[in-house]
Amino acid sequence: MSAYLPLIKVKGKLKKFFLDLFFPKKCLGCGYPDTYLCRDCFVKIQTTTNFICKDRIISAVDYANPLVRDLIKALKYHYVQELAKPLSQLMIKTLESLNLGVPIYNFIIIPVPLHKFRLRNRGFNQAELLAREIADYFKLPIKTDTLQRIKPTEIQAEIKNDEERKNNVKDAFKIENSEAIKDKNILLIDDVVTSAATLSEAVKVLKLNGAKEIWALTVARG
Repeated sequence: MSAYLPLIKVKGKLKKFFLDLFFPKKCLGCGYPDTYLCRDCFVKIQTTTNFICKDRIISAVDYANPLVRDLIKALKYHYVQELAKPLSQLMIKTLESLNLGVPIYNFIIIPVPLHKFRLRNRGFNQAELLAREIADYFKLPIKTDTLQRIKPTEIQAEIKNDEERKNNVKDAFKIENSEAIKDKNILLIDDVVTSAATLSEAVKVLKLNGAKEIWALTVARG
């Protein structure tokens, strides 16, 4: 079966029917029915305190974990939006274990945006789903329209050369309202970081527009 499901813009029961048809609901870890991630498999996923000090990028888990890879792919490419909740819980657990030097309640949450064409095709932004769960848990403000992706880039995971990845996302972002982030602490949310080119470009734009302290948090590091 293809890693990608056909995108069918339907709602409710019909959407569930097609999802169950192409991607039957069973735990991606053990096959337990009626859930994409059972409790037993969830608690076995080991979180880390893995982060890059220079870039201030935190990742909750290692993308080398086969279950983690399958969960993220199911969220992004099989459109299983309910997986945003357990994946965000891994991020929350990691965040609570760290001292960022700034109290968490002083942050604004900003998800890494998709370009409008990709957003229209997928129907949702997985980073925004994760960000909303985290913002709700910590009772933090979330800005989903301040950082915008204005350049239709290639998929970073399909580019193997780090320099080409940097060029791919160069000038890809803009800030719509700089007053919304001026002198603010930002927690930037994305699903996976590999070369950090996308996050670095987003951080650059945020800093140029007056953001104060910026950390990035992802589900996994590739």
